[in-house]
Amino acid sequence: MNKHQPMMLWRRFALGAIRFMLIAIALLFTTSVYAQGVEPRWFAVKTIDVKIAGLDPVFEGYKIVQLTDIHARSAMMDRAGLEKVAKLANEQNPNLIVLTGDYITKGASQSEEMLGNAFSQMKAKDGVVAVMGNHDRGEDSAPLERALAKGNIKLLNNDVYSIDRQGKLLNIAGVDDVWMKRVDLPKTIARLPNTGANILLAHEPDFGDFAANTFRFELQLSGHSHGGQIAIPFAPRVTPPWGKKYINGLYQIGVMQLYVSPGVGTTGPPKARFNCRPEISVIVLHQV
Repeated sequence: MNKHQPMMLWRRFALGAIRFMLIAIALLFTTSVYAQGVEPRWFAVKTIDVKIAGLDPVFEGYKIVQLTDIHARSAMMDRAGLEKVAKLANEQNPNLIVLTGDYITKGASQSEEMLGNAFSQMKAKDGVVAVMGNHDRGEDSAPLERALAKGNIKLLNNDVYSIDRQGKLLNIAGVDDVWMKRVDLPKTIARLPNTGANILLAHEPDFGDFAANTFRFELQLSGHSHGGQIAIPFAPRVTPPWGKKYINGLYQIGVMQLYVSPGVGTTGPPKARFNCRPEISVIVLHQV
């Protein structure tokens, strides 16, 4: 080995290390731009076919569009974003639109006008119904209730909305927020008719264990978890309390099914999505 060879080897190693760091920085920058600027605005329309025990034939193919975790006034969900969500929901030609909470992160009064405008644009054959989420009940929720009323949206605070077709019922129950201790499941069940298939709206998905144990519901629709927002293969997803067991997709809990939508909005930190696109969930009901 001549006296210059160690220096040459060191120079080659240093250049390789610099090249590797530059590539890593470029990849990190590109991923950050995508996760914060692209994917949160790249809405997916996902159809989920669900077989419902006791569903009357008149409701075969009944289409429910679920929107959840809007989180208005974030950089990703301004007035234009809200209007886009309403437009995408309407384009699915739904029989029913259900909203499963967290219309804001904070600032209900500042969000009232833009939410009321978006809610008033949502159209479905059998109307729009909603429940509240933990962020909604974490402060004065009166502005949100006014915004929902402006859109002629029925708020289910531990209540039931029944859809009648030819004397046959499909019952949509909704519990008030679980985390904020506004839920009253016995009261909700007491309001269920004696006939018809029963679907429960509950913001927090892990409440599904309690709902399933009542044997009164065939399906629960929830949000809250955001699907983790950041979905890196083989890495655990970070989710809030009441959204740690059931995170994203369709689950079977005893005799009840649960669908957890990743939602349309974003909160943080980090206010980003990666491998977990915001979703317009289209639930299509079928007979068993």
